[in-house]
Amino acid sequence: MKRDILNDDNAVSISIGFILTFTITVIAFLMIMQTFYGMLYQAEHTVLREEFEIHGNDIAVQLTNIDTIVNVTLSSGGSVGEIRYDVSLPDKIAGSYYSVEFSNDTNEIIFGSDDRLETISKIPYITQTTNVSSTKIYSAAGEHYLLYNPSTNLIEVY
Repeated sequence: MKRDILNDDNAVSISIGFILTFTITVIAFLMIMQTFYGMLYQAEHTVLREEFEIHGNDIAVQLTNIDTIVNVTLSSGGSVGEIRYDVSLPDKIAGSYYSVEFSNDTNEIIFGSDDRLETISKIPYITQTTNVSSTKIYSAAGEHYLLYNPSTNLIEVY
């Protein structure tokens, strides 16, 4: 007896075919979703890092401006009073609160996000005449400013 295997439907079960198709579809969907979330997570890191660098470079320019004003004024025989620059920082970047640390030892402005992303960005600054107080500020604390104190020759961050 010869059997035609291709056209034989005796052992075919509709439920087994459905379960196999459904399982393959669910696994494929989960793999696509995992890839999507990975790309989204990476994009949030990129946004945080770029925003940190933009705001850090702005602060570094302000520190350099204060230092230049003090250097030019003192070298020409003048006296310097208090100099104040307002620092405009948003409360959140990419939905995360963050901190800004000023390190006088390494001459860096360190932005860090303490939320689930844990992104850190370091921006160098250069001052020749003045020093910057080593301070840590938080974005949610409100308005911030840089203040040059002529009695201590120090740029303080508030």
